[in-house]
Amino acid sequence: MSVSHELIVPETGFPFKLFLFEGSRGNYYREKHWHRSVEIFAVCRGRIGFYIGEKLCPLTGGEFMIVNSNEVHSVDSSRPNETIVLQIPLKLFEDYFTGEQFIWFSHEPGRRDEHFMALVRELYETYQEGKCGYDMKMRSIFYQIMYLLVKDYRLTEVDGTFLRRNRNLNRLSAITSYMKENYTGDLSLETIARIFDYSPNYLSRMFRRYAGITFKEYVQSIRLEYVLKDLEGGRLSITETALKNGFSGSKALSRAFRAKYGILPSEYRMRFGSGSETVKR
Repeated sequence: MSVSHELIVPETGFPFKLFLFEGSRGNYYREKHWHRSVEIFAVCRGRIGFYIGEKLCPLTGGEFMIVNSNEVHSVDSSRPNETIVLQIPLKLFEDYFTGEQFIWFSHEPGRRDEHFMALVRELYETYQEGKCGYDMKMRSIFYQIMYLLVKDYRLTEVDGTFLRRNRNLNRLSAITSYMKENYTGDLSLETIARIFDYSPNYLSRMFRRYAGITFKEYVQSIRLEYVLKDLEGGRLSITETALKNGFSGSKALSRAFRAKYGILPSEYRMRFGSGSETVKR
């Protein structure tokens, strides 16, 4: 089974991504993957089977798991559950790195921290309610969560084995982070290889091996994530959306969009724009 890389784009206007786990109805399995962001799976009700590598860590209501940057994980959600997922870009922890853009949090599956869980629930409830000033309240709650992470869960002494194990993925993560931040510009294989001092062939092999997709597919996946947000907002034309997000025009966008999501951008905007339920990423 291949291990894929997941692209994470924060919520518009916030430094994190927050959502209910897509396997809430049960009968769902998320295959092995990794990403640069730190991720929290907080189970409010029900249960899920969480895997770190090959190790099973069952989680039930009131328990949560912290997934470290670059850590391979998968989820077996065979039963209905309510699980809140919070994804935090690694760069937000840069003042606490122990070296080589590295920070590590303890798992301790089964540990119950009522205060931590209460904050995650409050963050999601505030987001759902969307009342006046909710964005300010969300940032306040979020930084309380960040504080607990670095105070209570961060490992201050890290074995060199951890650093060696994550070195290759860290290198790729630095590249993908740059690409995500500059997705509207020139993201050709040759340009990115030159910036990071790799040969194009080596960089191409790196993506296939560690990200599980080709370099071109990854570039398109970044741009399409931002396209989805613009289409849901409904304020730009298809051509404007294409050009804003690094596509040469509406035809190029339509081909890439249809290949990934099975519909045209115009159809997506009609079905899912203006706050409607969005298509599964």
